[in-house]
Amino acid sequence: MDGSPETAAKMRELRGAGRWSCVTIAEVTLYDRIQSEMINARVKRDSVALDTLSLLKSELVRASKEANAAGRIDDDLVVRVTRKEVKRREEAIEAYRKAGREDSARREAAEMEFLRAYLPASMSEQEIEAAVREVIAEVKPEGPKGFGLVMKAATARLAGRADGNDISKVTRRLLGS
Repeated sequence: MDGSPETAAKMRELRGAGRWSCVTIAEVTLYDRIQSEMINARVKRDSVALDTLSLLKSELVRASKEANAAGRIDDDLVVRVTRKEVKRREEAIEAYRKAGREDSARREAAEMEFLRAYLPASMSEQEIEAAVREVIAEVKPEGPKGFGLVMKAATARLAGRADGNDISKVTRRLLGS
């Protein structure tokens, strides 16, 4: 670029034609990320990643066909199904270790760690406690009997960010039950 008036006029003309317009890149959904990483795992011949992602994808497709999903696979569905799969892996690891099958337990642990990459960061116990305290202040339960009301509101508020067992533990401690 020489800075001449002709060059400046040409740049204005190109800019006006939309050739240099700003492009906004859409956020990649978790499902798109899963599909992309499946391709990468296939190229790298990573059997653990490929098997785990294939199973996750099939579970997502199955879950999307349920009435409440209406055929859509959004990030909430991916997180919900992934949490379920992580829980299955935790149970399988425990069962394999009890049966003395350490190789199978290690494979399940590897799959579980791979799946956790698709989950949002879990809240700390202090963050959960602060949120449950807010819910208790709003619901105003009457002693331990209000546990169900507090749990319903807290679970809805913390959905996808905290495990139900952690919420329950904090709620029981704060309500003294």
